[in-house]
Amino acid sequence: MKNLSRRDLIAGGAAFLALGGATAYTKYLRSQPAVHVTGPAVPAFNPERDLKGLSHPMRMFGKIGNVSLSRLILGGNMIGGWAHCRDMRFYDKLVKAYFTDERIFRNFRMAEACGVNTILTNPALMRVINRYWREEGGRIRFISDSGHREGVIKGAQVSVENGASLVYYHGGYADAAAVKGDWKAFRTYLDETRKLGVPVGVGCHRLATVKFCVEHDCLPDFWMKTVHRIDYPTAHLGEDKKASQNGLGVCDNRFVDTDRQEVFDYMQSRPEPWIAFKILGAGIEHPREAFPIVYKGGADFACVGMYDYQLVEDVNIANEVFKDGLPSRRRPWHG
Repeated sequence: MKNLSRRDLIAGGAAFLALGGATAYTKYLRSQPAVHVTGPAVPAFNPERDLKGLSHPMRMFGKIGNVSLSRLILGGNMIGGWAHCRDMRFYDKLVKAYFTDERIFRNFRMAEACGVNTILTNPALMRVINRYWREEGGRIRFISDSGHREGVIKGAQVSVENGASLVYYHGGYADAAAVKGDWKAFRTYLDETRKLGVPVGVGCHRLATVKFCVEHDCLPDFWMKTVHRIDYPTAHLGEDKKASQNGLGVCDNRFVDTDRQEVFDYMQSRPEPWIAFKILGAGIEHPREAFPIVYKGGADFACVGMYDYQLVEDVNIANEVFKDGLPSRRRPWHG
């Protein structure tokens, strides 16, 4: 039988329904290519049904300090409402409208059911996380980027007071400090936040920021470093590094200052645990391509923004990466 257009389907359906064949016709419609392309909506994932078993479950967890973290970490940008959207200016408002407390709880529940035990976020989400712990009995850990209107040290303090397991120097602030040559800002942050008794990191988008910290002996307990491909068509669109404070350019379009291999090569020599983030480049690469590259390239953990409908698929992909023990990985595991 030839493929039918939607107009053919509707015209044939009207005649068939007149003869009382509604059930048969519905079944027939669902078998047609036109329907396969346009609908229906994807079915909801069920972790108990859809999550594939772990062949090597211990390889999916590591430690920073004495804190046990899943190798795949839930990103908080979307949930917090500051999602990277490039030119889609409606997107921030969309995610803020979508992520009610109840939908955030759903994300957390699904993450925990899939074995993802950590979210990376901002002090702005402390209220929701504490409510989730209190009302839902959840146990998800959170890493705070210390971003706060009164400064990153205050942000770290209030985060730990509200249950953060780790804190780090917000990447935007860190990049700006490194560009200015302000090594004292890193030293002060590390010295003050280590008094809080949790592991303390440095976040950045620029590899030059990591090198700056190493050069000035401002060594954190872990790194938060972006890594993603930069060979997509719009990677450098509208870039104006001179107009930016962090040296990356003013456009919300890419989040690194160098290609992946240069990051992998440099981080090879660093003994501190490394959480890689923005590894999908805000949607320019699929997890099935990015996950193997990032873990094999040397990242100890990967932070990925995931909607509830993406969690099971992403965890299954990560499990598959870890199944063979990553024999091609050059960098030793740190954490």
